[in-house]
Amino acid sequence: MISFKRIGLRLLLAVFCIVIIGLAGIAVSYSLQQQEELAREAETSLAKITDSVAEGMTAIMLGSHANVAPEFATRLRNMPNVIDYRILRNDGFEAFIDNTTIDKVNDFLGSYEFTGRPKREVAKEVLAATDPNLKKVLETGKRVVFYQTLPGGERHITTLAPIQSSPVCSGCHGQGELVHGVIKLTTSLKEVDRDVERTWWLSIGVIVAALVSIVGLIYWVAHRTVVSHIVAFSKAMETAARGDMSIRLPVRSKDELGNMANSFNEMNEELEKIYAGLREERNKLSSVIQGASSGIVVTDAQRTVVLVNEAAERILGKSAPQITREGFMALFDDPAWMEERLGRENNTGEIRTWHALTLSVQVSTINDTSGTTIGSAALLRDVTEEKRLENALKIQSITDALTGLHNRRHFNEVIETEFKRWKRYAQPLSVMMLDVDHFKRFNDTYGHECGDRVLGAIGEILRMIDSPSLIPCRYGGEEMVVILPGCQQDKASEVAESIRLKIAALVIDGLKVTVSIGVAGVADVPGHKIALADGDALVKLADEALYKAKEGGRNRVCAAKQNPLPLDGD
Repeated sequence: MISFKRIGLRLLLAVFCIVIIGLAGIAVSYSLQQQEELAREAETSLAKITDSVAEGMTAIMLGSHANVAPEFATRLRNMPNVIDYRILRNDGFEAFIDNTTIDKVNDFLGSYEFTGRPKREVAKEVLAATDPNLKKVLETGKRVVFYQTLPGGERHITTLAPIQSSPVCSGCHGQGELVHGVIKLTTSLKEVDRDVERTWWLSIGVIVAALVSIVGLIYWVAHRTVVSHIVAFSKAMETAARGDMSIRLPVRSKDELGNMANSFNEMNEELEKIYAGLREERNKLSSVIQGASSGIVVTDAQRTVVLVNEAAERILGKSAPQITREGFMALFDDPAWMEERLGRENNTGEIRTWHALTLSVQVSTINDTSGTTIGSAALLRDVTEEKRLENALKIQSITDALTGLHNRRHFNEVIETEFKRWKRYAQPLSVMMLDVDHFKRFNDTYGHECGDRVLGAIGEILRMIDSPSLIPCRYGGEEMVVILPGCQQDKASEVAESIRLKIAALVIDGLKVTVSIGVAGVADVPGHKIALADGDALVKLADEALYKAKEGGRNRVCAAKQNPLPLDGD
């Protein structure tokens, strides 16, 4: 089987196709032109015959020799090469067979001026009255030519020529008819088609001879001047593609092929220098990547892992072969998570837990300057210790060192947040304020160390309250406050009482400790809210209740009096 992988054969094939298309086009054009000329000649001959017949028929009729017309029509059928010749009436029936036209003329004249033929024959319909060619002749008064192909392939040409009406004709036929009859003449195009066929075969012979000569000459010239040089150039390119930049081409001429060989040699020299520099830079980059503390995983455009550094193996707890085998999307055993990150336009990274580690992960798609995706990359950084220190600092910033409770700054933030939530959703909110009874006596009599131990013990009790929603804080000095989101005031009073009892059971340095507690809350009364401006107002109510508890004898819980008021607009 012939292989067209070689450029010489492809070039020859291209030349062959171009030449054969050109020659075939010329031959076809010439043959079609000949065919059209022969057809026009046939049409012209038929036109002359039919015009002569029409003139003869007109002369016979105008000379009052209508009785001769049938004989004239019959004799014309013996003309050479005529397949079918008939004179038709306007209705498509053959004329001069019956007396239809004579009867019509006699009726028009009002007398039997013309004697008809004996009614021995019946006129046959040659063309239907609806035939488009017949209708066109009758409507336009112009000749119509059309072609027919018989089942055997033989072609016929038919001419329908009108027998024009004239003013003299109106004496017998009346006015209003443009045409008084139609001459139908059909001849065979067998001789014409035979001439066309000979022209076609002659054209094919010329094409084949010219094609063989031209292709042979072009192949010889192309192979000597172009193909051999291109083959040598192709082999040199293959050698260079395998990494051997020492290959050089001989420069045999000063034409385009010689310039191409010279350019190839210069290119190889330059590439040798570039590749040497690239190898050096690649080694440097590889050292940087492998020595980086952050994990790096890179893929190609098909998401096949092509690079895994040692830090990525250590952070993920997987070997490089395992990461490559499982694929980039299974880096964290969660392909959906990876796919969602890759779909983002801007991915600045996020924190993700991986086993016992906290990682900063940045996953992104790598695009070239045209926007085409050429790969993906994941940058992993172990921030476990950083997050631990960050959380410790955050806790330290909101925690009172002595009691272990939240400090005043954190309390101010939380009370306002919870108060706004209550105003929006009408959920219950309560606050309790504690004050150590006779705390000044602890400090003055037993020293500040004793007072600190008392506050620390109370703080531990508040931290141990079995309710995660409660937020205990040190308000200042010996005062402490507890925020109770979602808790009604009466329920908050019960919690306060349990706290009071636990603190009353304390003995610090042999001393009994008691506290007074004030409770204030806002209820979720449908359509009503306590008329408070902000969280500080609620704290003030709890502080007032605390004052009443102290006035009532200390070591007790006192709740603020609730006063629901209608909302604005109710």
